[in-house]
Amino acid sequence: MARFCPLFSGSSGNCTYIGTPHGGILIDAGVSAKRIETALLERGISPSSIEAIFVTHEHTDHTSGLRVLTKKYGYKVYASAGTLYELERAELLNYCREYGIIGDNGIAVADMLVKRFRTSHDSRESLGFRVSTGDGRVLSVATDTGCMTQEVRQSLMGSDLVQLNQTMMWKCLKVAATRIS
Repeated sequence: MARFCPLFSGSSGNCTYIGTPHGGILIDAGVSAKRIETALLERGISPSSIEAIFVTHEHTDHTSGLRVLTKKYGYKVYASAGTLYELERAELLNYCREYGIIGDNGIAVADMLVKRFRTSHDSRESLGFRVSTGDGRVLSVATDTGCMTQEVRQSLMGSDLVQLNQTMMWKCLKVAATRIS
């Protein structure tokens, strides 16, 4: 059974765990590695069970624990080409043994298929992620996106669970309220 745990969310840091009995992933690592490790352990999740970190974009509230986590655990890192460029420039991937661009076909990891979709944000090339698990669940994460584009809408459709940032949730609620009236 799939497990979804938002560990941290907001301008002070973002990190979400998604896992299966075969392992897990993190989406973003925006607080210290120590805080992420503690949050995982408090939920009974071993940090060594994580196979990869998927980074939405390069801002520090999404990347501040990345360097230490990749050095300590050897996690793979996946992001857009623009985000990887910025992470390399900031020397956040110095200890990362393996990293790469997440393409249109996605990345298979820990009995999950992680696919990307473009989001609207003031960063180099921000992404959201749609995760399909081996037990047939679809979990999507779209943080720090300023507007609901057709691509975002299409990517979120059919999801069993969606994590949105507060700005997007408010805009979605306004749209829903407008449609209901």
